[in-house]
Amino acid sequence: MMPAYWFPVSGALIVLLMAAVVWLWREVLKLKHKIDQLVEQVEASKHDIAGLCSAAVKVDSRLESTGEQVGELMIKLSEQQLADQSGHPYGGVIQKVRSGASVNELMQSGGLSLDEATLLVRLHGGRHS
Repeated sequence: MMPAYWFPVSGALIVLLMAAVVWLWREVLKLKHKIDQLVEQVEASKHDIAGLCSAAVKVDSRLESTGEQVGELMIKLSEQQLADQSGHPYGGVIQKVRSGASVNELMQSGGLSLDEATLLVRLHGGRHS
């Protein structure tokens, strides 16, 4: 035979267990809702990252194309500079003047007269004499 207080105690325990189960169920539902929100945020981030990667690939290809164009222009510029120097009888001397050669240096290395060297320095160089 069971003691008389057993039924009220077991009833109270059952009520407490039921309350705990209800509380835990509500917590589970809250967590499921938070998980759903996080899944949505992850999906949105995936789309953002995919868009950024696509844009990065486009920028990379544009930079590569631009780099090739710059290389081609540099080659053309070098060829043009060489053509300008070789086409002009004083091209090499003018280049020396632009690099800072003095009148005396031009007379010695270029075989120029004083007047020629002075004129070239005035036209193409700084204030060296």
